[in-house]
Amino acid sequence: MNERADTREKLALAARMLGSLKRPLLESQKAHYDDLQRDDFLWHYLLQSFATLGGVSGWDGLIGNEDNYRQMSYDFLSDMPAADRLTHASHICTIAKVRYANQKAQHIVACLEKIREMGGLQVAKDSLLQRPSRDAKIDFLKSFPGIGDKYARNIMMDVYHDDFRDSIAIDTRIKAISSQWGLEFNSYADHESFYLSVARAADLNGWELDRLMFRFQTVFYPPIDGTNDIVT
Repeated sequence: MNERADTREKLALAARMLGSLKRPLLESQKAHYDDLQRDDFLWHYLLQSFATLGGVSGWDGLIGNEDNYRQMSYDFLSDMPAADRLTHASHICTIAKVRYANQKAQHIVACLEKIREMGGLQVAKDSLLQRPSRDAKIDFLKSFPGIGDKYARNIMMDVYHDDFRDSIAIDTRIKAISSQWGLEFNSYADHESFYLSVARAADLNGWELDRLMFRFQTVFYPPIDGTNDIVT
């Protein structure tokens, strides 16, 4: 067995154990599938992406804070004079303690303008959901300013969309796991493909492995011999 295959088996061992222990948690997270019915589904998850990009701490201030969230809603920003939107978005992102507040405010306003040009929230949502494949949906989401490979997957994974149940959103935590094992990849697709093979070996889908690695990162660090701490 070559070194990468050996690493795959060790990671799969941890994933299989953890998946069994944390099955109720995984099933509860799949319930976000209902969010696909939200009228503001696309806007909410774009906003959530910018709140957590670079660190999850921004979620509390921008999404979890009702007043800040209201002031960054699609309708609130749309009703505001266009010339005032960027200043307002920068102010709210700053007080919400979102990392890179000014840059993200620019992306948020640009996304708003793109959705407005498309015809509004419902048209944009329909355009996304009617894309015929996972890759087509990823390409659509990557057309929004500030959204790259990771969040183009994560937006749809957060709602457990059918097309994204065998996906991995490669982020800093997963990159840290790879680094711990000395794994190197030539592309995002190669990185994702490796972890999808880990998921298959662990009898999980990609989404389940992704959520476990996000929540229990250090469980996947070497050595994996049954002694790694599994935290709640």
